[in-house]
Amino acid sequence: MSHQVLGVEEVNTAAEALRIAEFAKFKPAYYLEEINEIQINGSSWRMLASVDIENSEEDHFLAVMDKWTLSAETIIPPVERTVVDDLTKRQEPSHNGADLGLVNSHIRRTLIPKRKGKDCWLEEDVVVSKLDSSTYIQFIPRVTNSSDIPFYYPQVATYGFGYIRTDDNCTACTLVILVRELAIGSAVATTKQRSVWQDLVKKLYKWTVTERFGYQKHSEHDVIIGYEQYTAKYHQLKAKYAQRWVEGWTEQTDPKKFVYEDIAIASWLLCLWEQNTDAQDNNQPTFVDLGCGNGFLVYLLTSEGYTGYGIDQCARKIWTQYDCQVDLRAQTLEPFNFVTDADWVIGNHADELAPWVPIIAAKSTSPSAKFVVIPCCPHDLSGKKMPLKASAGQSKYHIYVKYICDLSEQCGFLTEREYLRIPSTKNVAILGRARTLGDHRDSIAKLCESGQSGFVARIPDSVKNKLSMEKAKQRAHKPALSAD
Repeated sequence: MSHQVLGVEEVNTAAEALRIAEFAKFKPAYYLEEINEIQINGSSWRMLASVDIENSEEDHFLAVMDKWTLSAETIIPPVERTVVDDLTKRQEPSHNGADLGLVNSHIRRTLIPKRKGKDCWLEEDVVVSKLDSSTYIQFIPRVTNSSDIPFYYPQVATYGFGYIRTDDNCTACTLVILVRELAIGSAVATTKQRSVWQDLVKKLYKWTVTERFGYQKHSEHDVIIGYEQYTAKYHQLKAKYAQRWVEGWTEQTDPKKFVYEDIAIASWLLCLWEQNTDAQDNNQPTFVDLGCGNGFLVYLLTSEGYTGYGIDQCARKIWTQYDCQVDLRAQTLEPFNFVTDADWVIGNHADELAPWVPIIAAKSTSPSAKFVVIPCCPHDLSGKKMPLKASAGQSKYHIYVKYICDLSEQCGFLTEREYLRIPSTKNVAILGRARTLGDHRDSIAKLCESGQSGFVARIPDSVKNKLSMEKAKQRAHKPALSAD
């Protein structure tokens, strides 16, 4: 059996070392305070930044431009997605982009913002042109008045990127950012605007270098749940819950991290459950969240109409703020003895319970029980931390992910993985929705036996804090030694 691999777990360390060495050569020149006006083919442009780059070809630059053209959200975060409306090859130079040379291609696209109720869509022309040995790409907003340009877009009439050869041997060139401003200084009026251009030239340099060495994607998002479906659900839940709970958070943890992360996870789960529920079947799946912590994920799922409960060793202050129908239970769990009838077993950064999630799902009295686990700190079935050793090009986290996938397969699950869009580097969701043929009861029993024999339950944080305070008091009252 083999689980679905999404993203690489090993990288080419030699190529990575060369790429990082090239990154170290990044020495940009910024023209954000003073105006650096240049003439190109008889037209005036303001240059905002430039950087020299070695051994990168025009094709590398154009590959980056292709990605940025088809996915504007890559460089304009408030944009949700990009729709290409029209593609016409080899336009006549009479087009308004022809002042940077002969037009090679012209694309019309529409930028769709994340905040659809507040921000407007924007149509844009993207023009690629050649002039001598240089290549330029322009982004031209299709607006009647400058006031029609939305806040998320650069405050310019046109902006563009250039690949300018600086020697005849094609071994050196300069990457530039060019703009035509709406008014003098409009493109760099604020600190935020200036930082955007600085980030862009750095990203342009790094992406071009990366294209030269061959791009190796480390993660693949939106494989199980489509991007549009997920983001629509996320923005719906964010608008419904985020502000209230960020402002009213009673835990000492950072509400912006935990609230938004759990909203993202809840959005993904809800899309998943909707995907797996027959439209004619009104029976929604039930769930249990093991190691639920602050319980916010349980609150979200319950508030969206699903029945389930969360378990954690200790109650949290925030629990009292939730509605009474939110079922949160403070108890120490013996995972080898725990049996549930829930349809879904969830382990979101559940620490020592994480490797038990597929086992508990396999033992569930629900005949079609499934599981999802988002692992964090590596623990084995005994509850102890695993001393993982990663070889060159590997990460300890992905070794641990593989460990849980192996446990899942021993329990008879067909294992899937998805890289979630959450504000955490520990963002792999391991998913078991389907079973393989065969009887896996003996294998499950052996896993339970091996885990039970050495299992040590974690000491609750409240007990740890109490012991720590008692020790501090003892030290404070301990008589000082006499100098005699």
